Amino acid sequence: MRRLLIPSIVSAIAFVILCGLGFWQLERLYEKEALLQRIDQSLKADAVAMPVDSEWSRLKPDEYTYRKVFLSGHFEHNHEAHIFGFIVIDDKGSTSPGYFILTPLALHNGSRVIVNRGFVPEALKAQDQRKAGLIEGPVTVQGLMRIPERSGLFTPQDDLQKNIRFIRDPAVIAASFKLERVAPFIIDADATPVPGRWPEGGHTVVSVPNNHLEYALTWFGLALVLMGVFTAFVLKARAS
Repeated sequence: MRRLLIPSIVSAIAFVILCGLGFWQLERLYEKEALLQRIDQSLKADAVAMPVDSEWSRLKPDEYTYRKVFLSGHFEHNHEAHIFGFIVIDDKGSTSPGYFILTPLALHNGSRVIVNRGFVPEALKAQDQRKAGLIEGPVTVQGLMRIPERSGLFTPQDDLQKNIRFIRDPAVIAASFKLERVAPFIIDADATPVPGRWPEGGHTVVSVPNNHLEYALTWFGLALVLMGVFTAFVLKARAS
């Protein structure tokens, strides 16, 4: 019994931890399913007014992501950011490279929201190639609220000299243009046509990974394997 004491304690602790991780993943599964249901309801509902700037600091990403909203202001085209990316162009999954045009929309109270106006082909990156789409004056935009993207281990370095970027992060864009009072989220414009067609909105891909059930089963499976190994160890120890 003394020989089994430490292995028993270690195994019990590991078993509790593995089961705890499994139950945590089940909790995350419930939360993710609720989020997916909210997103589905939002996409089917009419657009609502975007939260005012006094509420921005209290917003939680899971509560606002993909919320359909409308907002009014005027575009600051001199602070336009170009995010390299691809869009799907046919049912076979073929893609086309180009840039997503992210432009600050100045609101009447002086705050700003970065709007992803849509996609342009590589040949139309420069503004002088799509002058008709540089809307001046008051404009109302409708679209989906999106959480900021974060750079990963393999995210390329932005080339600010050529205004080529790789993540949609309003804080990074605001800092590069020295903008203040910028919303912590981005608005993906809908497919409402603009003069000259470009930028072309409506390319939001609704993608919310939900692998928590698989993760939960993995943790519970590891707990069972641990118990099997420990049982075999105890039987062998008793037989020796």
